[in-house]
Amino acid sequence: MAGLSAFLSPACSSLNPPGERKPAQLDRKIRWSFAEENPVIKLGQLNPEFDSFRAGAASVVRFGDRYRMYYWGTASGGKGNSICMAESPVDRPNQWRGVGAAILKQPETDYNFDGPSFPCVIQMSERHWLMYFCGWGKKRSEGGIPNRTGLAESFDGGITWKYIPNNPFLALDREYDKAATGSCWVTRVGGELRMYYTAIAKYFPKPEGVQTGHGNRIPLIGIGYMVSSDGYTWTKPLNDFMIRPRLHETEPYNYIVSKPCVVREEQGWRMWVSTFGTAYRIRSLVSEDGLSWRWIESGLDGEFGVGKKGAFDGLQRSYVCVLKHGEEYRCWYTGNSFGRAGMGYATGVLA
Repeated sequence: MAGLSAFLSPACSSLNPPGERKPAQLDRKIRWSFAEENPVIKLGQLNPEFDSFRAGAASVVRFGDRYRMYYWGTASGGKGNSICMAESPVDRPNQWRGVGAAILKQPETDYNFDGPSFPCVIQMSERHWLMYFCGWGKKRSEGGIPNRTGLAESFDGGITWKYIPNNPFLALDREYDKAATGSCWVTRVGGELRMYYTAIAKYFPKPEGVQTGHGNRIPLIGIGYMVSSDGYTWTKPLNDFMIRPRLHETEPYNYIVSKPCVVREEQGWRMWVSTFGTAYRIRSLVSEDGLSWRWIESGLDGEFGVGKKGAFDGLQRSYVCVLKHGEEYRCWYTGNSFGRAGMGYATGVLA
């Protein structure tokens, strides 16, 4: 954590020298503090039948005085992926109690053969909830990540779920998403729903002299964008990524921008993403309108840094879910090995 502290503190002081007005709230960085009891969710802690091998990539929804978490669980012994559920009081945000699995793998399908992951849950009404997820399909003969985005629905307030019949509902019909689609974040703006989603455009030879985490053939992954009036039928207004990986424009070389999380602010929007060069790092962007985004610079190890050597998050932090609670940012994030070390928790305030 020394790297994170060293990055945040000088930035805060240099942004606000004595006698000068603070920058606009949207451009202010967030100072994060990490829970001493991390990981707050360990493997097999909440739903051992479903999360004994992996627990990560949470989507947390508030209803009344409680949180409900939906997260990617993987069982031991090659039993596949599922979306697990847990609940906790809002005033004690990590007293989680497991409440089973929402949806399981569909071995009879190609797109969700090995099961769902990366949930994003939105409340359409008190009883009607939608869950967008990333399905793990059968291995492809040409290689590449076998991911497609699917949809499930609940009519009892997010307790019982069923898959919609026309999955995967998100077509691979743009140059920027023709290889695969994955995780997403859905938010409501007036009468419109906006979806920011992980889009895989292609695979290409790694540039000479570049280190990667995917060998010599790497994916080009960015954030796509869609809009909908009902949550079921979506329109893609853009012909390119909304947010592209920065490639050689940043260090290390960045070819993946994925797993968006979007929060509405008083002056605009803030988005967190997981970027990849040789390991995942959490970074953020801001926007006045939720459409045109600019990066908040965050150094080699990103906005969250990494944990201490040997810790559950000592190699990488990724896949955040951030909610506002008053002026406090509450964040659940995934540790090493994409959830095979559990999930951590952090709180943040504007610097």
